[in-house]
Amino acid sequence: TTRAMSWIWEKSSTWRWIVRGTRGNPLAMGVFTATTMFAVPIGLGTLVMNGTNPEMDAAKIEKLRRDAGLDTKIMQDVNKRRLGVLLGEVQRGEKGDERWKAALDGRTSGTTSGTSKGVRL
Repeated sequence: TTRAMSWIWEKSSTWRWIVRGTRGNPLAMGVFTATTMFAVPIGLGTLVMNGTNPEMDAAKIEKLRRDAGLDTKIMQDVNKRRLGVLLGEVQRGEKGDERWKAALDGRTSGTTSGTSKGVRL
């Protein structure tokens, strides 16, 4: 990495300018970090998505959702209810660490009646 940094320093006046500008200025370093870690990747991702799917707009996305199959709509409803059960347990202060771990691992369990007690994982 030292050779690469040295090469960049020797060959790129832009890199030298960035280093000099951010060396003693925490605000400039924060702006540079936010730009390189968030703004540039989000911008490039948006450009790539729009470039590969130029015909997709909000109306077409809404039509795809509206025309989704029955199984997709049922799974969406079930997952929404299960999430409600999990959040309700948290609000009531019930301990459900195993259920949260299972949910984070993608293993949903529980009922849609408002309780998850007695459900095997």
